[in-house]
Amino acid sequence: MSSSSSPAQAFPRLGAPIHALHGLALAGLCLTLTAGCRSTPEPAAESVEIELPETFSALTGEDVEIGAEPWWTTFEDESLDRAVGEVLGGNFELRQAWSRLRQSEASARAAGAPRIPSLDGTASARYQEIDQSGSGGFNIPIRTGETYSLGLSLGYEVDLFGRIDSTLKAARLEEAATAADVRATGLALSGRAVDAWLTIVERNALTDLVGAQVLAGEQLLELTEARFATSGTGSALDVLQQRRQLEGTRAELPLLAGEVERARYQLAVLTGEAPGEQATDAPRALPALPPLPILDVPSALLTRRPDVIAAGLRVESADANVAAAIAARYPRLDLSAAYNFDATELADIFDRTISSIAANVVGPIIDGGARRAEVDRQRAVLEGAIDGFNQSILAALQEVEDALSLERRGLERIAVLELQETLAAEELIQARLRYAGGVESYLEVLAAVQTEQALQRLLITERAGILRARAQLLRALGGSWTEELQDPMAAAAPTNPPQTAPALGPR
Repeated sequence: MSSSSSPAQAFPRLGAPIHALHGLALAGLCLTLTAGCRSTPEPAAESVEIELPETFSALTGEDVEIGAEPWWTTFEDESLDRAVGEVLGGNFELRQAWSRLRQSEASARAAGAPRIPSLDGTASARYQEIDQSGSGGFNIPIRTGETYSLGLSLGYEVDLFGRIDSTLKAARLEEAATAADVRATGLALSGRAVDAWLTIVERNALTDLVGAQVLAGEQLLELTEARFATSGTGSALDVLQQRRQLEGTRAELPLLAGEVERARYQLAVLTGEAPGEQATDAPRALPALPPLPILDVPSALLTRRPDVIAAGLRVESADANVAAAIAARYPRLDLSAAYNFDATELADIFDRTISSIAANVVGPIIDGGARRAEVDRQRAVLEGAIDGFNQSILAALQEVEDALSLERRGLERIAVLELQETLAAEELIQARLRYAGGVESYLEVLAAVQTEQALQRLLITERAGILRARAQLLRALGGSWTEELQDPMAAAAPTNPPQTAPALGPR
């Protein structure tokens, strides 16, 4: 407050004494001057360092930058875009994160309230009677009276040692960390949604492949039966073996259908719906592998991963809490001013005024070590926050490297499997020729069929694994797109403009 004359200006026509007005003005001046003459000794923030590699294990990348645009759009599939959009718009975990952010925002506002002087209005009515025992044991009233009071009281704590400022700083940093938590939740949910979608697409592709294998098995069964019935070169055992192989292939279809259903249920729950018969427009063929993005230096994860950002902000918040705990051990200066109207008759309430100014210094002398213990506790919290920050960095690095390793080794495996599939197809041709010539039994044909079909199914699974690895890499790299997430409560209010996550850092 630049001036505290407002209480006097509120009653200029009541003839308040001049010295009372001067008293309140003096109180306001004291509040203003002392507020600007405080020191805030805070402990130096402990350095948070971890040895970061200079580069990731994979250096190649096309001219594709990840960050501003949602990472899953690189798959260029509209059904995937819709699925992730529905998850981010209706997921209850994300709504809980937004709720925690609103709680943190309110806590930060409450932490800043002591920086502003408090002004309270008071009104009281009191009846008092004093009795004195007289002769004969009777109580004789010797004084009675009524008192009425109406006034204003102004209070302010001078933040001499920065306790209030440190508490406010910690609260604002926690608010920013909670905002980063919202972004981290959205990032994690996008990965879970893409994984469920890829499972549906993979199982759809496998279902179509198994269906084609069943059709090929039926044709082979017809040939085997015809060979046994007409030429007599076959045997009943050959027919039975082919039927068993065909039914074994058919048995894969219910398993695949069940996996598709469970993946749909997972997407439904992620979207905030009860699992049921939700339809999905996911394609039945695996999408093309998106281009490998430009891999920045590993240290870029410190500013691109919201979970790492949140952990770093909590280190700063814990450091501010240590400063607040230290400042709480020092004396506290409280200033107060009051301006009251007082009378014995309600009609005369404005005839007499009482003004007062007070300054109180309160300092701990003996508290059983409570304040020192609080400092130790906050320092332990700070140490834990630093360790958590370091661990979050390592976890982010591992996610990126895991994804690169899975993709690199997966591509090597696919190259070998493709060669095996080619050899298996040739082996099947030779086995059928030798069976037709009576050189080999039908068992060799069955073995070749089963080998080729298993390799075909395994190739689809491995290619889906490569897509998952690329998705994990794109998600693990983070990005700024999470800043565009919308609070569903704010978006539901038609009168308010859309809001984005608050800036990360103290205000």
